[in-house]
Amino acid sequence: MRIHFPSSLRASAKGLFSALVFASLGGVASAQDNTPDPLQFDGLVEIRGVESDIDFDQNDDIDSSGIGARVRLGVDFVLSEKTEIRAEAEGRIFEFRDDNRGSLETGIVRLQVTHQVSDEVQLRGYARRFENIAVLEAFSADQTSLGARFQWQKGNDRIRLTGEYRERDYDTSIGGDSDGYRVAAQYNRRLGTYHWVRFDLRHEDNQSADEPRRSYNRQVAKVKYSVPIAKRLRFRPSLEYRQWDYDARIAQGDPNGALREDSYVAPAVELAWGRSTRGLYATASAEYRFKQSNDERFDDDAIRAGVRIGYRF
Repeated sequence: MRIHFPSSLRASAKGLFSALVFASLGGVASAQDNTPDPLQFDGLVEIRGVESDIDFDQNDDIDSSGIGARVRLGVDFVLSEKTEIRAEAEGRIFEFRDDNRGSLETGIVRLQVTHQVSDEVQLRGYARRFENIAVLEAFSADQTSLGARFQWQKGNDRIRLTGEYRERDYDTSIGGDSDGYRVAAQYNRRLGTYHWVRFDLRHEDNQSADEPRRSYNRQVAKVKYSVPIAKRLRFRPSLEYRQWDYDARIAQGDPNGALREDSYVAPAVELAWGRSTRGLYATASAEYRFKQSNDERFDDDAIRAGVRIGYRF
């Protein structure tokens, strides 16, 4: 499925972002007349390490070996009992172990509006800007995105539906840009304190007119289970399946000369310690990716292990 968005949407996104900022400032001034403390600040500092067999040019996010850190600051503007606006700023750095890949320094800003429609229904709209992130189709890109989320929750059951449109500018020698969308659905069943099971489905589409090799489709399905095993310690096994295909990449080594198609199944385990709100926390995870590709260069299984230690305040 292909969806075309007009190039003017980026300007609209920036206009909406500015409007949300002014609305939040006005809302805070209004809320101060009725609410004793309309501003709620929080933050996070974190260090991380990754040990992985995955080459840095085979996936997005931080899947390759290295060390990194991040700092995030946020503020909630409480407008009323049902509506609040949140603003966040985050800085990240990751130093890859591979000598062919320099450090990745990332900046992120986010603004979101959340409205509680009823006891069961919540709506959220958001705008985000990323500077210098690793993505599936390129080593580095800038991204602007607009999204909305619908949430229904009753008792121990929660459903979330999310849709997002995004535009990317590539920080590479050939430059270029792309646009696309992401839709996702999640079901979460709470079984007790820190005890839950969660199902996620996601579909992504990315299209680049000036560089078709960056165009792709991707689908993700994941199930994750969390169970407490000691005070503040949770065990979280999961199973994830991903598949994606490219619009203009010939699979090397395929006798039929087909376009490249990749997939993997990844069982994983995670240990998480600490509170989910404020204070010290730590996670350790390991996963094994059973990879399949019709391109002989990308058909190797791989293991990935990671550690995060941080503090929320």
